[in-house]
Amino acid sequence: MTEPITGGCQCGAVRYEITGPMKAVAHCHCSMCRKAHGALFVSFGAVDNSNFKLSGEENLGDYESSEGGHRRFCKSCGGQVIIHGEALGDETFVALGSLDAGQTPGHDPATETHIFWESKVDWYDPADGRKTVEGYGD
Repeated sequence: MTEPITGGCQCGAVRYEITGPMKAVAHCHCSMCRKAHGALFVSFGAVDNSNFKLSGEENLGDYESSEGGHRRFCKSCGGQVIIHGEALGDETFVALGSLDAGQTPGHDPATETHIFWESKVDWYDPADGRKTVEGYGD
């Protein structure tokens, strides 16, 4: 990885920079992610906290959606940006829809996984050939 990956919320009040590789990319189908983002599923990239730099943190709201897992969103535009907390250890989950235009996670798409597959909506099946697991899988 040569150039940092950048992103942020819709209004620009919250920005981030990723200086190391994403450890994993997952598409989450749990009801919490679907409700929080208003989407059929949400794509996240796991990043080591040491490779993640956040600016505009004073503009972030915080919602503890599960024990030790905090969803952080822009107080101005409502854009969901990250999930972090004790439950994630030394990682931050970045909402990939918040990457800047032209940015990519820089990973091998064949390694992506659909998690919480058992919770997906019944009327949509991405059928993209990627691995599906119940819960977080192993």
